[in-house]
Amino acid sequence: MKIHLAENLKRMRKERALTQEALSEALGVSAGAVYKWEAGISSPELEMLVRIADLFDTSVDTLLGYEMAENRKHSITDQIYGYIVDKDRSGLEYAEKALTKYPNDFHVLVASARIYMTFGIEDQSNGWMKRAIELFEKAAGIVPHDIDPRFGKLSIIGDIALLNFLANDRDKALDMMKKHNEGGVFNSKIGWLTALKGETDPACLNQLAMAFWDCISDTNNTSMGLLYYYNNRCEWDRAKTVARWSIDNLKSLRKNDEPCFFDKTTAAFLVSESYAYFMTGDKTHARKLIDEAKKIAEDYDFAPTEHADIVKLFDISRKTSTYTMLGRTGKETIQTVLHLIDDKKFTAFAEKES
Repeated sequence: MKIHLAENLKRMRKERALTQEALSEALGVSAGAVYKWEAGISSPELEMLVRIADLFDTSVDTLLGYEMAENRKHSITDQIYGYIVDKDRSGLEYAEKALTKYPNDFHVLVASARIYMTFGIEDQSNGWMKRAIELFEKAAGIVPHDIDPRFGKLSIIGDIALLNFLANDRDKALDMMKKHNEGGVFNSKIGWLTALKGETDPACLNQLAMAFWDCISDTNNTSMGLLYYYNNRCEWDRAKTVARWSIDNLKSLRKNDEPCFFDKTTAAFLVSESYAYFMTGDKTHARKLIDEAKKIAEDYDFAPTEHADIVKLFDISRKTSTYTMLGRTGKETIQTVLHLIDDKKFTAFAEKES
């Protein structure tokens, strides 16, 4: 068994910008005692360990950082998630046994909370949902410094809020999300849960529309990333599929054919799709797609105004651009995509007039 108290204590102190003297004052000990702890010369008594852990808002287990039974704990959490996948409710009893053994382990707490959350929601059991909330709240207080952000405190807060909502504490759930809505991370859930409450105020629609625009942007960015990934791997059929789906998806969202920033995005995907056909030898179809991209870009650039109320799901105008980084105009967008593809033969092919 290896203890990492000395290095963890020093790291946590520095993360909070505390000197050894400041820490010693906070704990009511001498600076020399803190020095010896960090140097590994001596160790604090159990009661002091609890005080230090409380000061740093962590658990004694995390503070000690001992390398013992890590594989066992990973096996336990994997087993709990396996019970979730298998829809096996006997996993609840297994989770409680794991919590008895590792009551302050972040990963065991989160896995146990998720099994209670899953089956609590499926069985509409307020008791199980409340147990999940209790476990999530405990985990939120001891989030490891190196945890994957996807499973960190904000994620846990979102789960707690959702459980509160489903357990009929709806106002508390929405207040939690609004308070912690960093970067709009909870926009969609706030809009969705507000609507579920029976809200008809336009502010609810604005919240949902804002979340929808974020979703469109994320979808287009992800699709463009997939395109370049498949281009890098020369997986041209997959690139064609992604490009065509993206083009059709944007078309399905439009309320009308008035010029709008969707045109620039569509032109970008058309150029990328053309490149995939070019690389598979179908230059006829590649030419057709390039010409279509040029026509869309030209119509956009010469339009007197840009239509903002364009999504057929709601009547809200939003002047913005999903792909401003690709170019201010449609023509610039095409040139940017050609530059990113960086294939001189294709660029010459694309720039040649039909």
